[in-house]
Amino acid sequence: MNENGRNLLERMFQEAAANPPKDWPRAPAAPATIHYTELAAGKPGEPLSVEWNHYRSVAGQLLAEGHEGRWVLIKNDQVLGIWDTEDEAPTAGYGRFLRQPFLIHQVQERERLLRVRW
Repeated sequence: MNENGRNLLERMFQEAAANPPKDWPRAPAAPATIHYTELAAGKPGEPLSVEWNHYRSVAGQLLAEGHEGRWVLIKNDQVLGIWDTEDEAPTAGYGRFLRQPFLIHQVQERERLLRVRW
């Protein structure tokens, strides 16, 4: 290929990259997340607000201890256990607190935001 053809081809690629057609598939956007220090507090009187607020207060410690990705069981203001899988935590919770609310949550530095439409 001569130099003129190469220059033309490079310019065409640059233009196409700068202005892709609208119907070209795009890379999926990364899910929106929030740092654990920015989690909103549970409001008094809401179900599991005590447990949620306790999780918020101990999340940094759990992360520092290397528990990221594990599942925590919280009842009132106590961490009652930490498990490796999502299935283990509810089994323990239902075994101890049948018909009572308790919180199971995955310890994460960045929490994924969920969008809910009403």
